[in-house]
Amino acid sequence: MKNPLSRRDFLKAAAMAAGGITTLGMGNPIPLPLGNAVETFDPNDSFWAKEQPLANPALQKDITTEVAIIGGGYTGLSTAWHLAQFHPKLDIVILEARQLGNGASGRHGGMVLSQTGSESFEIASDSNEKTHKWTYDLTVKSMRSLEKLVKDSGVDCGLELNGFCYAIIDEEDLEDDSAYVAKARKLGMPLEFWDADKTAEKLGTAYYSGAIYDPNGGHVHAMKLIKALKKMVEQAGVHIYENSPVTKVEEGKTIRLKVGTQGNTVSASSIVLATNGYTGELGYFKNQVIPVHAQCAVTPPLSKKQLAGMAWESRLPFFDSRYLLYHLVLTDDNRIVIGGGSADYFMFDNLHYQGNLAKIGNTMLQEMVRIFPALRGIQFEQVWDGILAMTFDEYEAAGVMGTNQNIYYGLGYCGHGVNSSFLFGNVIASTYNHVVSGWERTAYANEPLASMPPDIFKWLGVNGITTYYHLKDGK
Repeated sequence: MKNPLSRRDFLKAAAMAAGGITTLGMGNPIPLPLGNAVETFDPNDSFWAKEQPLANPALQKDITTEVAIIGGGYTGLSTAWHLAQFHPKLDIVILEARQLGNGASGRHGGMVLSQTGSESFEIASDSNEKTHKWTYDLTVKSMRSLEKLVKDSGVDCGLELNGFCYAIIDEEDLEDDSAYVAKARKLGMPLEFWDADKTAEKLGTAYYSGAIYDPNGGHVHAMKLIKALKKMVEQAGVHIYENSPVTKVEEGKTIRLKVGTQGNTVSASSIVLATNGYTGELGYFKNQVIPVHAQCAVTPPLSKKQLAGMAWESRLPFFDSRYLLYHLVLTDDNRIVIGGGSADYFMFDNLHYQGNLAKIGNTMLQEMVRIFPALRGIQFEQVWDGILAMTFDEYEAAGVMGTNQNIYYGLGYCGHGVNSSFLFGNVIASTYNHVVSGWERTAYANEPLASMPPDIFKWLGVNGITTYYHLKDGK
């Protein structure tokens, strides 16, 4: 099976390539750091952002709390909700640098995936079959818990969990993929292997040689999900402060956070790092997590003629088997959201996007028309950038650290963030309350995140291997 970008080999290969990457003939100059003039938190200009809930007031005074959660995306909101279920009277605050969902939670491609990044349609080399099945079941359980929470909120966020597909491009991969499905089914995982004809029937395109269908997973409106979570979190008594960036963390038995331009202080018994790709800005996991810029685009609502022409009647979201994979979702109002085909990393973990959205948008548009020729002539309504967090081994990580064991974290979702972040909210809350979450039985629990090379070598490696992947995908 060809390993796409979201497999552990991406960053391993990047690290190995860093020393001698110039042999690839890269023409890009090594960028210089832009300093403090760079805006750390680019505004969310995604299609989803139109549904961003009104911002809560910023923190304007010093406060004391039991748990301060840094980050108002899915991880932060999930952690707050799960903590409140354990202890309804626990004093919890969320500190969001901009508005809820400003980061990856409000910019992704809309897919909700089972499994984890490292276990996606393959049994990891350092995992056994029993652990693989356990990880799958844990993520499916998490999705169903999210589904119930959304239903209880009464917010229609377009969450549909009717399945998704892994679409296989090369015929040479079919044997390995079929063998994986056979092994997974023996383990009790309800996967199906589809040949080219059935794939074409279900996905409405003859572009692929086959597919793996997973009945667990689906799609969601990214920002409407933020609305649902915010409503349930505030109903649980959690205080949310937006436009309240944490600028400094002073560790201790009581942790003191400096917040906002006025330097207000939040004193907390414990904190939660729910900042994923932005975590390095706080001084944590700087050498373990790499912020990768990934792009998405959306079409206008498709006409009846366009829908009939592409015959995507199953409406199943899918991602494909390329190294720099593409993923596609058909929304409830008949728009296509597509992402992938590119990944950018900027020197010194720069969070400010410096790429060419128009060029990447054109590439995505050309690929979408190759997949669905009936869409020829269509244009995108919007193209945007977001930051996902990759790790060296493609392990995600959740746990507690610090001299006083009062700094909790969940991060490194490697493209599987919607489901994994909600799951990790439960893992963090369970760790805080010293109860079992189920994550302890996976192959990745308590696995330390590996360190990566220094900045310049990291830049050379990541950009070198993505150049190599572009060449492989274009064969």
